[in-house]
Amino acid sequence: MSYSDEKEAEIVKFPGIASISLSITPIREFESFEMLEAVIRVYDENEEQIMRQKARSLQIIAKNLKLFIQNRTDLPINDRRMSTWFADYLTKMGIKLDEEESYQIIKKASQALERVSKVNIELVEPSDLVSIETDVLAKLIGLKSDHLMSEDELNDLLEKHQTPVTNKVVRTMTYINNGGIEHKDTLNLEIVPSEQILKHSLVASFKNETEKELTKVVISDIIPFTYKVTDVTSKEGGKYKKELLESGLKITWKVSKVAPGNEVKMIYNFEKRIPRTIYIRKNEEIRIVQDYNSIIVEKPEGVPVKRYFISEVINLLPVTLDELIIRDLIPTEMQVKEESITEETKSIDFGQNFGINIQVSETNVETGTKHLKKYEIIPSPLIWKYSLISPVSEEDSREIAVTKLIEQTSKEDIYICTIVASTPEPCKIICQVEDGLKATEFMPSELAPNASGNTLTWEIEGKLTVSLVLEGKLSKRPQPPKVKIGTKDYEMPESSIVMERKSKIIAMPFSHVALYRKVSR
Repeated sequence: MSYSDEKEAEIVKFPGIASISLSITPIREFESFEMLEAVIRVYDENEEQIMRQKARSLQIIAKNLKLFIQNRTDLPINDRRMSTWFADYLTKMGIKLDEEESYQIIKKASQALERVSKVNIELVEPSDLVSIETDVLAKLIGLKSDHLMSEDELNDLLEKHQTPVTNKVVRTMTYINNGGIEHKDTLNLEIVPSEQILKHSLVASFKNETEKELTKVVISDIIPFTYKVTDVTSKEGGKYKKELLESGLKITWKVSKVAPGNEVKMIYNFEKRIPRTIYIRKNEEIRIVQDYNSIIVEKPEGVPVKRYFISEVINLLPVTLDELIIRDLIPTEMQVKEESITEETKSIDFGQNFGINIQVSETNVETGTKHLKKYEIIPSPLIWKYSLISPVSEEDSREIAVTKLIEQTSKEDIYICTIVASTPEPCKIICQVEDGLKATEFMPSELAPNASGNTLTWEIEGKLTVSLVLEGKLSKRPQPPKVKIGTKDYEMPESSIVMERKSKIIAMPFSHVALYRKVSR
């Protein structure tokens, strides 16, 4: 759904209709002449763009183009005449297509339109409703209801079926050992937020731990669609292949030989996408389409970088929809600028695991109606969270609970760290200040800890809430604190990234918020 920087193809008049002109701009071609990725743009008599849609095949281009123009003009489109024009136009762009091949494509498109028109929204395809990003597959969920849903029921339904936010990658490996036997392995990897907001990375590696050379090693990773792959490098793996699956983008490497002790390493860089859920209703029939919007970055000279995404939906179904709801899910490390939020935009917060939903709804949406929203986003400070809940001992079920939060402030190289603890037994909390940082201020000041170099310690029984300012360059991910009871050490695993401070769900400790405001002024 995002706008690309592709150069637009020639704009020409549609045959027999003076008020319509258009262009079809190929982005990428496949081996089959019927398959290509392209952007369709339609203009009215005032040269104003009235439709822009991405499509994955010549048949989808033909179907959507024919449906849109028929509904716009109320004029029948002759298949033979359209096929001649279609073949001529594509041939000028270097896509070889004779008139008979073109006619078969137009004919199939007409048959698909006839089928859809007979069954209302029974056979809704994503391409009937919305332009799909070229490297993303949409997911269609069919739901039916025997009554008009209340607002609470509708919210529950959309929350349940909204595009899931995932950062898990399934990695598979196969290789042939010296005896000619094929081995298989599976490993779950997790994409973690880097220190640079909005950027993510993943390193996947395979090391030959055996004493013999391995041959025909195949390594594949599945990248969730919530992430857009911006860069992939592998010195040992060489070129890779991409394949679209329902679960994500599969990247496969083939390595002919891996010597004993040698390692094959793949480095991925990602950008976060905006998951989107589209709900449509005609009478009691309900359909939900899920897809994604990419972040667009503009770098004009002399002004700050702008980041935004386009939420675009066009009703290309030959029916008027009773209800249309578009919900975009803003990840935790992003915020939508207040100027982008209009009166009809509703904000919905489901808590720390999902981020903030922005929702726009319309009723009685006629065929050809276009919904277009541009949302500018800004980075939201990252909050790292480490949590530990553990029984005091095997014999004592009372719980120790400790949380460490680190938040990047709006000022460069300044972070706020907060420790919140509750323990029924005397214990020592040990917090290692990260390399490149130093603790400069504590709140409340009387809780300044004992310090030995970069190691901070608190000895407590009961409750503790203390915040501190960290200054310097964070060169790696924050470290979890440790808890020591007697001779036993406890360490905290990192939990999911926490919602930014504007969340209705997360209430930050007062000392944390106070320090954040102080250093941000």
